[in-house]
Amino acid sequence: AVSFFVLICPPAVSKAVSSYFAKFATDTSAAIGTPYGTVFSCFMACCLLGSTLFGQLTSSTKVDKNGKSKAVSTENFAVGMLALAALSMGSATLSIGSSAPKFISALTSLPILSTILSPIMSLCSGFASSPGAILSILMLSLFAFESCVGMYFPTIGTLRSKYFPDSHRSVVMNLFGIPLNAMVVTVFLSIEKLGVQGALTVSTTALAVATVCGLKLRSLVNGEEKKEES
Repeated sequence: AVSFFVLICPPAVSKAVSSYFAKFATDTSAAIGTPYGTVFSCFMACCLLGSTLFGQLTSSTKVDKNGKSKAVSTENFAVGMLALAALSMGSATLSIGSSAPKFISALTSLPILSTILSPIMSLCSGFASSPGAILSILMLSLFAFESCVGMYFPTIGTLRSKYFPDSHRSVVMNLFGIPLNAMVVTVFLSIEKLGVQGALTVSTTALAVATVCGLKLRSLVNGEEKKEES
């Protein structure tokens, strides 16, 4: 998702900016520049915000009056982060298209994914005709996603150290990198057929699947904790 974000974000933002500010241009033949420096500075600020939120919400120093930890578990935090990332990417996907991709429409028929994707489609429906609304939704969605990127790195680092022993961690991560790189290469080799919206749709789907996997991990952890308590 981050790879797609880095390579697909500039043309998507440029198109939305040009569409909105074209009505203010006195010379219609002149190209409308996109303030990439300002945009990416905001992305970095959102990334910092996400990392800060992780530290604040999962801090082990947060305890109640009885000495019980009030910190959010890393597994629960990961599920929330992935769900927000899927919602954000899905909103960005729908905002740049005149209609929802058929792939997303088909996914809404699945019980779990419909819970994630249906609110996105409801939120973005009706905005396609307004350039200002499209730009606003796109930028807010990308800012929210970049915040999730800031949450992702400390979250995944904590989970890796918790579940993967040092002796096997590098091998496991390299094996997982093979299908990841294959998906990224396949999408960008097919970018002419998929288009920007199609590539973002693939990213949204991957994030939705990751959310489902996070829910499964959380249920397994909760099950183990209940067994230990009993």
